[in-house]
Amino acid sequence: MAIEKKGMMFVLSSPSGVGKTTLTKKIAENNSNFIISVSHTTRTPRPNEIDGKDYYFVSNKEFDNLIKSNSFY
Repeated sequence: MAIEKKGMMFVLSSPSGVGKTTLTKKIAENNSNFIISVSHTTRTPRPNEIDGKDYYFVSNKEFDNLIKSNSFY
């Protein structure tokens, strides 16, 4: 009988600018099984941010449509 391995999902939530990205990148550097998901946001990108890499930058209407279509966990 084969044993199915299941993963875990962790949600890291805190105010903007407190180091969530820094923390997750450090964890990912030392653990090849750790995958960082890309979040959606309705704010405008900062100068060094890339759509699809740092965040998915969407309009309020797009965000509402994603919620209505159950596109998020």
